Amino acid sequence: MANKKKNRYGNPQKNIEAQKAAEAAKLAKEVDRAMVQQQKTTDKPMLMRIIVIAVAAVMILGVVVGAVFRY
Repeated sequence: MANKKKNRYGNPQKNIEAQKAAEAAKLAKEVDRAMVQQQKTTDKPMLMRIIVIAVAAVMILGVVVGAVFRY
């Protein structure tokens, strides 16, 4: 009888292990997604900082050159 139930509903231990494996894979996938998202966000601010510093340097250089040639 027990063997018949086991065959009918599957092995409960295997089902539990399969659920744990599926949850672990799901968590690993979420961690990978979070890491990729974090990498994308960390690259962008660095590029923006470089652009802002370059624009500020050009503006300061323009003011200095303008002041030198005005006198």
